[in-house]
Amino acid sequence: MEKAAGLFITGTDTGVGKTLIAAGLAAWCRARGIDVGVMKPIATGGRVSADAVQLARAAGVVDPPALINPVCFREPLAPFVAAQRAGASIRWSAIRRAFRQLQRRHRFLIVEGIGGLLVPLSRRRTVADLIRLMDLPVLIVARRRLGTLNHTLLTVQEARRQGLRVLGVVLNAADPPTRDRDARLAERTNPPALEQCLPVPLLGNASYHRALAEGTASSPTWRRQLVGWVQRSCSPTLLKWLIALNAQTR
Repeated sequence: MEKAAGLFITGTDTGVGKTLIAAGLAAWCRARGIDVGVMKPIATGGRVSADAVQLARAAGVVDPPALINPVCFREPLAPFVAAQRAGASIRWSAIRRAFRQLQRRHRFLIVEGIGGLLVPLSRRRTVADLIRLMDLPVLIVARRRLGTLNHTLLTVQEARRQGLRVLGVVLNAADPPTRDRDARLAERTNPPALEQCLPVPLLGNASYHRALAEGTASSPTWRRQLVGWVQRSCSPTLLKWLIALNAQTR
């Protein structure tokens, strides 16, 4: 497949905030004048992917929904299971076609995966194979709470074992703040611990933002809030890399 300028966003788990991070980076690119497209190749949990809608809204694109999200299953299950229960399979040809068309439409693509790196898409294929198909560098989104050290280090280790290009990790407070002292302590100490243990850079530490997480603001206001949140949450290194990746010749 033709090499594209872009970024694939995966996570240590489902519900870690991949969509919000992807949307924030897309909104930031748009604000910088970068011709950014977005893609959610595989989704579950509805006739229409809410994640894909949010990504398109953040990027301000009007691409056909079938390009942004070519594969979607109604039941909110792992894609391999949802496909089996629907009597279907993941249409890789549809994903390839949509990806190629988005490459032609946009200078830079932000692609959001589903679940974590080893979520099965078939008996033999996982999200890691999807990343390899697209040949994009990877940004890993992880929770800040207790347990993230193991989950994050395992994900980075497996990604590198599979030969994927890992840019780094962004931590995200996916849940509202808690009053639990121990939980707050873990969220405060995990970022510096990861910085010491990770073999790749820690590129962001995003705080919880209710209006953004719930998507309650109108589109222009929401996008402006996203841009500000990303600038506060992500390291200058990551944002400079986005500009550099966009400048790559296909």
